[in-house]
Amino acid sequence: MFGMPKPSNLPINPDLIWKIDEAAAYFERLRLAGWCYLSKEPIVRVHAVFGDGEHVYLLESFGQPSPDVAANIGEGAKRCRFDDWLTPPRNFIGRDFSLVFETADGMRYLGRSVLEQGASDDRYFQLWASFAKRLDQLSPGRVLEVGSRARSAITRRELIPWNCEYIGIDICEGPNVDIVGDAHKLASLVEPGSIAAIISFSVFEHLAMPWKVALEFNKVLRPGGIVFTQTHQTWPVHEEPWDFWRYSEFTWNAIFNSATGFRVLEVAVGEPARIHSCRANPVTRDLPETRKAYLGSSSIVEKVAESKLEWPVPTQVATQGEYPRGNLQAPPQ
Repeated sequence: MFGMPKPSNLPINPDLIWKIDEAAAYFERLRLAGWCYLSKEPIVRVHAVFGDGEHVYLLESFGQPSPDVAANIGEGAKRCRFDDWLTPPRNFIGRDFSLVFETADGMRYLGRSVLEQGASDDRYFQLWASFAKRLDQLSPGRVLEVGSRARSAITRRELIPWNCEYIGIDICEGPNVDIVGDAHKLASLVEPGSIAAIISFSVFEHLAMPWKVALEFNKVLRPGGIVFTQTHQTWPVHEEPWDFWRYSEFTWNAIFNSATGFRVLEVAVGEPARIHSCRANPVTRDLPETRKAYLGSSSIVEKVAESKLEWPVPTQVATQGEYPRGNLQAPPQ
């Protein structure tokens, strides 16, 4: 381990800031790109550590030009980017990992991601904890994650209670995928009435017909089954051409209601945002800050009845082309 201590034993330096721009699995390799900066003691090396120190990888590209970071932080941050392809064991791809930052004097620190600051008091993030409590109260069963592929090197298999069976389904094959298939045809892939709970993260914006998927959820869930969804209220266009919808806190009842066999238990929006026009249009250039906008929207709903509704429209009618597997070429060998 090159003398690397366990990440759990390392201190956190509150002055150290960092951000992961890309953490995605492609071709059973992991691309890790981002930046880090420490003003008082320049960083000389960055390591990615998997598990609690079982596998350590030096990010050899650290020190790439970062004019965008320097423009916001200062001249000292002009070369603080990294962009590496890593080859951890396959069973570690999609699991949590740590970044360890080493300074010239040999000190090593864990950093606090700029994406995590302030998230603890955001109802949008807290909703998962509420769902986890509800899941613990259910009798054991099968938990289905729709959109389970470790596209961003993240999996949630370990978050599911030990007495539940986790099943991951995705429209593309890849790490953490047990079933490959389209959520619009879920009942043809999973036994009806066999699922205790369904979870999805950053999926609903990519569903061509989310109301049809709600009907499929109803078919595969057992009575009293629950669903957790987390998606976007505001976000740039991505994964084109399969980027269809944005969701406010009022959307969920329009999809999950008595007609589709559900009732909404909890909803939340979070990660407050501001929307500004890039053009000089006087109407949209300076939208008042009192106009609310959020990056995220989430919900918890419960199956309360069987639905008799059908939406016999094939996915191909509502989409163009195939869902993108990723916008990168194969990693360097």
